[in-house]
Amino acid sequence: MEHHAPFIITFSSLLVYAVHDGYLGGIYHLTADEIYIENNQFIIQESKNASKTKMPSIDDIKDGLFKLILFSNLDSLYLDNVQVEFRTQLKITGRIEGSLYLPNDNAAVVSNFCKNNNFSNTLRKIIDLLNQETIKNPKLKIIITHHE
Repeated sequence: MEHHAPFIITFSSLLVYAVHDGYLGGIYHLTADEIYIENNQFIIQESKNASKTKMPSIDDIKDGLFKLILFSNLDSLYLDNVQVEFRTQLKITGRIEGSLYLPNDNAAVVSNFCKNNNFSNTLRKIIDLLNQETIKNPKLKIIITHHE
């Protein structure tokens, strides 16, 4: 049985989040790379970047994904004691052409993106696994795009 503790997140201009665990009484301090509002919804974003390779390392991607999965499984997000809508987003940049938005249920789009960027079988498998994660977790989105 899946269980979620009630959490309250408060954040400052430094994007430091204090997560209060209502069951165990703990306070956990976490950070995110950025937060912004889109269509009245707060987006908590982690970014993983590679300037010389097609994608960041798998460990770097796992680091961002772990934190966002934690955030995305929170019951609620409050700002100044007012509950707000939110979702999480992992932005992955590298030396690639075009952009891919996950979840994506169009296998041809995903395949063409991988083919156009000459992704190895390992990178293709990583893209497939990331897509599966976003399908299972509706509060998590991933953008894969070129490094600016």
